[in-house]
Amino acid sequence: MKNTALLALLSTLALAACNQPATTVPVAPAGQVAYGLTTSGKIATFGMDNPGASLTSVAVSGLASGEALVDIDVRNTDNRLYGVTSAGKVYVINTTTGAATADGATVTGASVVAADFNPVANRLRVIGQGDLNFRATLFSAPVPATSAAGTVTADGTFAFTSGTVNPNLASAAYTNSFDNSATGAVTAGTTTALYSVDADSDALIQHSTRATDAAGTFNGLTVVGALGTNVSAGTTGFDIAGASSAYLSSASGSSTTLYSVNLTTGAATSKGTLSGTALTSLALKLAPQ
Repeated sequence: MKNTALLALLSTLALAACNQPATTVPVAPAGQVAYGLTTSGKIATFGMDNPGASLTSVAVSGLASGEALVDIDVRNTDNRLYGVTSAGKVYVINTTTGAATADGATVTGASVVAADFNPVANRLRVIGQGDLNFRATLFSAPVPATSAAGTVTADGTFAFTSGTVNPNLASAAYTNSFDNSATGAVTAGTTTALYSVDADSDALIQHSTRATDAAGTFNGLTVVGALGTNVSAGTTGFDIAGASSAYLSSASGSSTTLYSVNLTTGAATSKGTLSGTALTSLALKLAPQ
């Protein structure tokens, strides 16, 4: 009788175990590896060719009380992920643990909307509300010889080179971004171009320095072409890896659609979806130059 009862108990436990939902183990990222900033304050990691299957995430810790990250980017000269808060404070982020460490650089004068590293100048381009334009030099090594650590340069405002419409830039990225951490600098002769996405026109924008502006401001804006998808400030990420591999993330509700972007035409092509994960920013892992 005891044996029968024991067998019945074991059978019940085995059946219960079989009815438990299986735990899905993320697979290795395929294609371009990307980092995303989620609405819940986590750093997500995934592959552009298998975003859902490879998705992992870690909570960000170490930010000052009341702070939240608004944009992230990989710095080419040290190959580390950085984040910027709306108050303009810059942090280094460990992609494995989520630990954020203050760099010391702070951009004041406007609430930050987006940021991206200029790989040639080794400075951080910052877009502020009201179309304000800044560039900052970090304290983290390597510090460029042309600009002291902590220097913030106000570069005026962004404006279209023709027309009177004001831009509404949601995210921005530079071309020719490679992993230059071995030397701390780009290969001699490397140039770069700045692109952004405009939330009002849903278009890809190319930047230039107008004749009336100081060198290196990238204030002038020209429409490249329609993205073919809706983008909004606060729910859109955009980044470029290598010479011209551009990607876009656009969140709606609790999910995010990922796209590749043609820098010649502006057209965005769907790459996949992250269901249940809404991203507010996108950063790409860099390959050596």
